[in-house]
Amino acid sequence: MIGVHQVVAGAAPRDAITNHVLAAREVIRAMGLRSEIFAEERHTAGELRGRIHPHQAWEALTEPGDAAIIHYSIDSPAFAHVAAAATRVGIHYHNITPPDLLWTYAPGLARQCAEGRERLQPLVHLASTAAADSAFNAGELMDLGMDDVSVVGILRGPGLATAPAAATAGRSARHRILFVGRGVSNKAQDDLILALGSLLQAGHDVELRLVGSWGGNRAFESRCRWLARRVAAADRVQFLGSVSDEELAIEYRDADVFACASRHEGYCVPIIEALEAGVPVVARAAGAVPETTGRAGLLLDDPTPSHLAEAIAAVLGGALRDEMHAGRLEQLAIHSNDATTARLRAFVETLA
Repeated sequence: MIGVHQVVAGAAPRDAITNHVLAAREVIRAMGLRSEIFAEERHTAGELRGRIHPHQAWEALTEPGDAAIIHYSIDSPAFAHVAAAATRVGIHYHNITPPDLLWTYAPGLARQCAEGRERLQPLVHLASTAAADSAFNAGELMDLGMDDVSVVGILRGPGLATAPAAATAGRSARHRILFVGRGVSNKAQDDLILALGSLLQAGHDVELRLVGSWGGNRAFESRCRWLARRVAAADRVQFLGSVSDEELAIEYRDADVFACASRHEGYCVPIIEALEAGVPVVARAAGAVPETTGRAGLLLDDPTPSHLAEAIAAVLGGALRDEMHAGRLEQLAIHSNDATTARLRAFVETLA
């Protein structure tokens, strides 16, 4: 039995790529193939180490003739090690943030992204086949000389927990704006805070809830907290950090609008989660966001914070909701796990 294995730079609970590879492993095994996951051990969360192996274990756990899918979102020593040992290599490209969006507040991360983009080119020449989360990502690989890139999407594992019914007693009537994503400057949480300030000045009773770890991006977090104070919204911005699946389900349940000002996205899983929860979406039309959102949200080309505020106010007022609902069903069909599984199986067959 041949093996098709997966390699990632690192793994963490509730991380989109980690969730994808864990779900993809079960899809590959259901195809009658052996499949394991390898990663750089120092970047693998402790609770996942029984399910994800150090990349140095490739030779011990695989057989001659086995293939590897390298999930590329940043460079890693694991990739060079496996690419040299595997019989065939495929790339699943999850995109790399352009460094110019990161230099001001996260220069270390910016440097890693710059190096990752430079080292992608040689890996493309080693790969026999390639896939990507989106047509946007596929276009970047084709620009590097890769032909026939499959658009697979992202599997989302078992999904969020079902949120309990909302308690109405004591619940504030204040509208909730939600964003889910790590705290880093390309995600533009600062624009959302400025938009919140505009909404408050216009008399809207709203609050902004930011879900996601800030990790080592303390400079950008400090800027966001400072901005919240400057626009007199310190008590209206909730920095919730990383939350459990159960807590996240409640955040989606209670949200009135999902707002995304991100300047670069290779897919954006939280938009799909918002659509599943029936939450209207307002988003900057950056990267793959138009693909992911489709007609299910209000997309804005390079908006200022005040334009974001106007769009959020329009959605909160009920505008476009019927059209968004129709578009939501279309997008959920395209990005469902069943549809993504079918595309993944076709990609794996090119390697097996």
